[in-house]
Amino acid sequence: MRVTVIGHSCLRIETRAGTILVDPWLSGSCYWRSWWHFPPSEEPDDEMLRPDWVYLTHHHFDHFHFPSMRRLDRRAKVLIPKFGVDVMAGEVTGLDFAPPHEMPHGKVIDLGDGVRIASYQYGFDDSVFVVAEDDHVVVDINDAKIRGSAVRRIAAVFGPPSVAFKSHSFAQSYPVLYDSQDPSQLRLISSQTYIADFHDVMSDLKPVHAVPFGSMVGFLHRESWPVNDHLVTPQAVIDGVAALGSIANTDVVTMAPGDSWSSDVGFDRSDFDWYVDRATHLDDLAAKHAPKLAEQARTEAGRTLDWPTFESHLGAFVRDVPRLFARRVIGRRFVFHVPSDVDTPYWWVSFADRAVGRSAGPPSDRSGITTVSEAVLADAMRDRILHVVHGSMRIHTDLAVDGVHSDLAFWGVLMMWELGYFPLRRIIWRPRVWFAAARRWRELLDQVPVLFDREPVDRFASRTGALNPISMSPCPPPEGYRNS
Repeated sequence: MRVTVIGHSCLRIETRAGTILVDPWLSGSCYWRSWWHFPPSEEPDDEMLRPDWVYLTHHHFDHFHFPSMRRLDRRAKVLIPKFGVDVMAGEVTGLDFAPPHEMPHGKVIDLGDGVRIASYQYGFDDSVFVVAEDDHVVVDINDAKIRGSAVRRIAAVFGPPSVAFKSHSFAQSYPVLYDSQDPSQLRLISSQTYIADFHDVMSDLKPVHAVPFGSMVGFLHRESWPVNDHLVTPQAVIDGVAALGSIANTDVVTMAPGDSWSSDVGFDRSDFDWYVDRATHLDDLAAKHAPKLAEQARTEAGRTLDWPTFESHLGAFVRDVPRLFARRVIGRRFVFHVPSDVDTPYWWVSFADRAVGRSAGPPSDRSGITTVSEAVLADAMRDRILHVVHGSMRIHTDLAVDGVHSDLAFWGVLMMWELGYFPLRRIIWRPRVWFAAARRWRELLDQVPVLFDREPVDRFASRTGALNPISMSPCPPPEGYRNS
């Protein structure tokens, strides 16, 4: 078996049964020209574009990248997790691939020649991928927040992994693109959160080698550039894990695009460190892609969000989510600032009123005020992907006092709705929902305490190891992006 890091969250796994390409984002950018590969990845060759299988951990665009999928040989067999909803299957067939094989949670599939694979789903829209060839086991945790008994189950079925890959840095705008007069509202999740989570999950999994992975990205759009200051580097993970007491019998190893591990010779890694002078490398990358960034700016210039689009999309959201549940977790109005509406620029969503509306001034019962390019909002609402705007990093939020819980809950419930988990009347009688839940009883059992917690967002943060922020080395924006 041979595993090669292609870039960000993409792996190429060569086995006796064939080649598997995981999460192919192979070139270009994601999220309205915000996310780019860093360290840079090589342009894929013909062999890369002809895998036997493709596995997609979840439907976010830095993992399921439509332009990259369009470049792949359509004879590739696509594998996806079998979630409680079937959004991904339709997205795959919409790209002219054969209907994908949906992998039930925890079911081991024999590919032949001693090769086995499995998918372990966690949360509403994420999964872990496992590939085993004889006694050699590779676990791609990627972005999944899997933990506890669900992690230990993987080790129980497959044994200690040879190599495990896990993300290690921010993939959402909170807290780095948030402001608050109360600093405690910005401490639910921090840089240290990801290091502690990496340490804890790998301690349960007990791999021989643990690789910080799935966070190889640079933010080149001027709206998202400040996030570069806060990225957790692979070396920071190594240092942080050591500070937490290391992981028994596990070696934390960095891998860059092009690096590989094989079951016969071990690691083959470049000795070039892209993070030593990261600021310069990001400047160079921004200069290289300046024409595409400028083109995006021209495309968005002058575009505005119209009220009927907002009212139709978020009005349906308010109506479809159970009212008692929504009012409990989203107790305040969520407010977007829409400057093109000169008279009433504050457009809001209220579960208490079960309505959307707009006003000349910000409502007093708001969670905060969120500003996003109107062109991005218009695209996202049109395509029913508004929840990914939070991870696009092209966003800024000014929190009101005690507004953080409603704000984060808004984005989480919006994600559930846009994926199809609401309204409940449409899914509660679908067998696949109950089938998925039954197979994931360990995860559900771990989440029971959240149901009885007054602040479920706090509970979530504590369960992912949130601590106070740690300082990161500053990374100044490239020339021309300052003061913008």
